[in-house]
Amino acid sequence: MYWLILFLAGILEAGWLVGIQKSESFTNIPYVIFAVFSMSLSLVLFSIALKDIPVSQAYLVWLAIGASSISIINHYFFDQPLSIQQLFCFCLIFIGVAGLKMSN
Repeated sequence: MYWLILFLAGILEAGWLVGIQKSESFTNIPYVIFAVFSMSLSLVLFSIALKDIPVSQAYLVWLAIGASSISIINHYFFDQPLSIQQLFCFCLIFIGVAGLKMSN
């Protein structure tokens, strides 16, 4: 359960990055509100996940999911290129996340 919460926190981390990107230097208020909401909820979920997952593992997973998510979001919604090498590295990240979960 805590791993799912951590996964959602990582996705929301990507959400606040998109919100900041689309806010146009904090002038587009709906995106600013979205960014603040995503950031807050991401941190709350991250702190809940820390009840069962060691902080060193949780932080690595949170960052990995956030980084992977933002790259995928940028590819599909903002037409940024995504190479085969990047996809391969994302697969390695998720294999590492699965390995962390199995070791816990």
